[in-house]
This record gives sequence, C-alpha cells and structure tokens, in this order.
Amino acid sequence: MSDEKVRYGRSQKFQLSAKGTEAVASYSAVIEAAKAGTGRAQFDAARATWGASLGLSAEDGLYLVEFEAGGRTISEAARNLEACDTTAKAVKDAVERLLKCGMLEPLPAPPPPPAAPPRRYW
Repeated sequence: MSDEKVRYGRSQKFQLSAKGTEAVASYSAVIEAAKAGTGRAQFDAARATWGASLGLSAEDGLYLVEFEAGGRTISEAARNLEACDTTAKAVKDAVERLLKCGMLEPLPAPPPPPAAPPRRYW
C-alpha cells in the first residue's frame, strides 16, 4: 500500500471521530486542571503530557477543539484560529495528521439536488 496523501477539495468538511471526541474530552479536563495551576509552564506541561499520552503533539488539542463544533473546512478553521498565530498551512498539516491517526473524519458530500423534470413544449 502506498503512502500517498489523499487530496480533499476546498469545500470538504471534517468532523471529530469517536476517538477524537474522547480526546477532546480528556484535553478539556487537562486544561481545566491546569487552570488551577500557577502559570504558563504548568499549562504547557499539561498539554505536552496530554499529547504524549495519545501520541499527538501538544498543539493538536487546539485543532481538535476547533473541529468539535461540527463540520468545518480547513479554511474556516484557519480563519477561526488566526488569533492564535496559526497559519492555514499549519491547520492543513494538522488535519492531515489527525486524519491519519483517526481523530478526524471527512464528512460525506451532500447528495446533489434532484434534476429538474424535462420541460415539455406542446
């Protein structure tokens, strides 16, 4: 089996898988516990520990939380994360990584609208 990347269109939306939903729940618990701590160092350590326990990077929690709200495209997620100094390329790389490990899944495309009945002139 080749290790080719799967290409998705710009309008492709992604959502959390069951595994991703569990990861977001544990991430939220870890972040809430870190809020009771004494600063940024404890916050960073908590994120790193969370990521290591799931085989993810510490930043992946941010991306998972963004996709928790439902189907989002990569450009929508990048726009929402601009305040976090996240680039569209970083979001795309994270989505590819999270798809590969089963945390995200692509939403199926909506069915095309039904064809209009033929016009009859007589």
